[in-house]
Amino acid sequence: MFPQHEVTSLNAHLHAFPDAGTVFSVTQPWLKEHFLPLISIDLSALNPHWTGTTLHMLNPFEPFEGLIGEDTEEHHNEFTSANWLAFRLNAENQYEFLGNEGYFLNATINQEKSVAGDLQAQVVEMRASYVKAKQQFHETGKLITDDCGEQAYLDTLGGGMTYGNWPETAEIPTAFSMQLPPYGTSYEELDKLPNNGISITLQGKPFYFIAQVAGYNWCEQGADAIILLFEPISRTVLFTFDWS
Repeated sequence: MFPQHEVTSLNAHLHAFPDAGTVFSVTQPWLKEHFLPLISIDLSALNPHWTGTTLHMLNPFEPFEGLIGEDTEEHHNEFTSANWLAFRLNAENQYEFLGNEGYFLNATINQEKSVAGDLQAQVVEMRASYVKAKQQFHETGKLITDDCGEQAYLDTLGGGMTYGNWPETAEIPTAFSMQLPPYGTSYEELDKLPNNGISITLQGKPFYFIAQVAGYNWCEQGADAIILLFEPISRTVLFTFDWS
């Protein structure tokens, strides 16, 4: 794996604003109602053994408040829980969601829930700011700019996992196993450990850290860090979110 670095310019391995039709499986067309595709990452940039494999960084429309999946526990399964969700990467490098559509509060089945109306207003706002950012990118070749300058396409690409709030924000789905460093381990000690002492596996096979980015680098809303993990043997893609 290549060491971690911030991405402020694109190359042949990185494609901003991919079309949803290339990101999501045709068998789950409703996925585009729950995510904004941010950037596609050709994994040969990180590991030559992964040539031909492309992952996609996504910004979910949810949560309106709290955590994604927090209010839809009745629709969780072994691959989804509050603040965690998983996909299978198919042969066409498209995502197949491993949960149920009811996991998303904005799904039709959940429209009676009280927060759904507020969430729909947030979806409209996020779509509008995403379209604006996409237009600016096509016109100028740059991402959103603000008083601090141009935002990074990815805050981190490659390297290992970094300890933060995300490992302990919510229970990981039952299909996965996560081990954390001992309580009280100092940041100095964490920096000496692979993946800061974090291990996430699926049936004994390890996940690798791919990238992370703040959702608001790309549009009006989003987590402080959208974290993208990958298990290459089963081609399982795992997302979680860090909130400062």
